[in-house]
Amino acid sequence: MKAQLFKYLGLPCALVMLGNTSALADSASGTIREYHLNPQVAGRGVCIQMNPTLPTGGGWLCLWKDNALYQEISDLLRESYSSRKTCAVTWTTYRGGLADIDYVSCYN
Repeated sequence: MKAQLFKYLGLPCALVMLGNTSALADSASGTIREYHLNPQVAGRGVCIQMNPTLPTGGGWLCLWKDNALYQEISDLLRESYSSRKTCAVTWTTYRGGLADIDYVSCYN
C-alpha cells in the first residue's frame, strides 16, 4: 500500500517542488527605462523597468525598505537611471506580484 501511495503522490510532489523557484535567484542586465516612486505603497521604495524588458510581473523590479542596502541601492539606481548606465539586477522573491530586488551592480 505504501509503495502504491508513493507511486501516485511522488511524481506530483516532485513536480511541485521543481516548479517552485522562489529560492532560486533570477537576474537580468540592461538600462533603466522607467524609475517609479509611489508613496501609497508602505515599505516599498523605487520600482524600475529595464531595457530589455524583464521576465517579471509587468517587467517591474521593486526595492523594499527592509533591504539591508536600501539606501545604497536606491542611490545607485537613481544615479544609473540619470546617467544611462547598464545595470545587472538580481531578485529571488516576489511581493504583490512584483520582483523584490536583492542586489544590483551598474557599470558604463
